Amino acid sequence: MFGYVQPLKPELKVKEYEAFKGYYCGLCKAIGENYTHGARFMLNYDCAVLLLLLSSMSDDAPEVRKETCAANPFKKRIIVRSKQAEYAAAVNVMLGYAKILDAVADEKKLSARMLSLMYRGVGKKAERRHGALAAQFSERLAALSKLEKQRCGSIDAVADEFAKLLAAVFSEAPFDFVDKAAKRTLWHFGYNLGRWIYIADAVNDIEKDHKSGSYNVYLQTAYTDIKALKESVRERAAFNLNMSLAEAVKAYELLDIKRDKPLIDNIMYLGLAKKTEDVLKGDTDGSLQSAGGQSERDGRGN
Repeated sequence: MFGYVQPLKPELKVKEYEAFKGYYCGLCKAIGENYTHGARFMLNYDCAVLLLLLSSMSDDAPEVRKETCAANPFKKRIIVRSKQAEYAAAVNVMLGYAKILDAVADEKKLSARMLSLMYRGVGKKAERRHGALAAQFSERLAALSKLEKQRCGSIDAVADEFAKLLAAVFSEAPFDFVDKAAKRTLWHFGYNLGRWIYIADAVNDIEKDHKSGSYNVYLQTAYTDIKALKESVRERAAFNLNMSLAEAVKAYELLDIKRDKPLIDNIMYLGLAKKTEDVLKGDTDGSLQSAGGQSERDGRGN
């Protein structure tokens, strides 16, 4: 469920695009420094946006500098070093590990099992560092897994569990600026963003899940023509996607953003709207093509 939260690159100024890449590379560095270099292959843009948003709410401005990276050791890149990076890195690792375990359950492939063994250690390390959040991951993912095993056909029920998980990710961020009011707003923001991500991913994966036999909430009704089903689902999903996005935007507008607001505005008002349109048209695979002209793996290895 990664790669949906992104800016709309054509509408970004050069300095805003460089700032976004700087947060992305800063997150990559934080994952490598706090976990392992191999864990950086879990890197995703959604957690870069988490880092960007939390950093923008802090009174402490991040440090911006040029550093080399393993992907290109002969050319320095702009890196944004933020105090919120370790938390975003932990979330990135926990989400990545959960995605691997989900692939093991769905696809039962040897490659997925090998990955689960490879990343088990870093996943457990992130859980030890952030026990309260890890408990939320365990509870919500267990509830979601139960619904999937029951072949639940209610989009509201399954999306609610992932939405609550993202609500915890944002509202439980362990920083002084996340006071009572901010916590409440971040919960609402994370919930609706999480709901939007789950629904977008389910719509986007209908044909893939149909072919693999993996669970998808939209495949739980009888159908004979997958193309006809996809068209029907898009019509039904449009309301849910637009409603969730509108609620997330309302919550975002209540947050105290101290810096990088034009960049975050681009993501919230343009990037997510464009991704919604693409998902409903069937024109997206969850990559970052519209955001940066590159796939996520091109940015890995900082």
